Amino acid sequence: MAICFSVKVAAEQCGLSERTIHAAIKDGRLKVIRVGRRVLITVAALEEYLHGKSDESKAGVQ
Repeated sequence: MAICFSVKVAAEQCGLSERTIHAAIKDGRLKVIRVGRRVLITVAALEEYLHGKSDESKAGVQ
């Protein structure tokens, strides 16, 4: 079991594009760990982002 994912692997695991992941990081919606130039995403942070994203999409539906 992985503890952290790269942006590429996180995108593949979630079915999202790398661009979407990078945008979420830039906006502060997805927390990351930076090790030098490397950007790592914990499983917990990814799950938190995905749950928040699904809640946001449900909020707009009437």
